Amino acid sequence: MIHKIVVASTNEGKVKEVKGVLDTLKDLEFEIESLRDYDIVEPDEPYNNFMENAVHKAKYYAQHTRQLTLSDDSGLCIQALGDFPGVRTKDLVEECGTLSKAFSKLESMAAAYFNCAMVLYIPEKDSLITCEARMQGTITFPQKGEQGFGFDPIFMPEGFDQTLAELGASFKNKISHRSKALRGLVEKLRVGF
Repeated sequence: MIHKIVVASTNEGKVKEVKGVLDTLKDLEFEIESLRDYDIVEPDEPYNNFMENAVHKAKYYAQHTRQLTLSDDSGLCIQALGDFPGVRTKDLVEECGTLSKAFSKLESMAAAYFNCAMVLYIPEKDSLITCEARMQGTITFPQKGEQGFGFDPIFMPEGFDQTLAELGASFKNKISHRSKALRGLVEKLRVGF
């Protein structure tokens, strides 16, 4: 049976990453759509933690699509700065104007992690499946690598001497915070279907 899922994002890198992970699951088949397939106004992210924002977005988009809706809220968290920018990662980039300027602002910071709260909302059951995961690492400069998106060129995962942008998408899909959260969510989904 093929499960149709709307990935609640217009970020092509994120949608491609989710699809790449789901394509590795041989026992479940998914038809993936993104918000680019719909004309829906993006909601605010009013909460101060990843999971509440992810739940909020999943329910919001499912009301409009009437489909299984996969949403995540993720961001870069720098431990020395009280997990800044955290849920405000997107705001930091907007405030700085470009990723390059945001990289410069983060240059003096080292220990960090990516956090991902992943939510699948099932409208017909009014139920949620959730999973949250982290990937530990450090911020490194100058930026390196051409693969990936967002902060991948300055994030070096723990135990590696290359950035995510150097390691590449297929490798990132095995170790990333989003991959871990998505795989955990799918394990819970298997029990429910």
